[in-house]
Amino acid sequence: MASVIVVVIIFVLLALAILFICQNGGWQGGCGGNCAGCHNKCAESEKKKK
Repeated sequence: MASVIVVVIIFVLLALAILFICQNGGWQGGCGGNCAGCHNKCAESEKKKK
């Protein structure tokens, strides 16, 4: 019974890790599907450079 609980906890932690990665830039460091947010980051970095 204890091993079943451990396996469930591992799967929950894995799902949370994947969710965190997807919401913070995705696997390739891209927009993660949020193009507006990605454009805002680029616009802000351009303003800081000037």
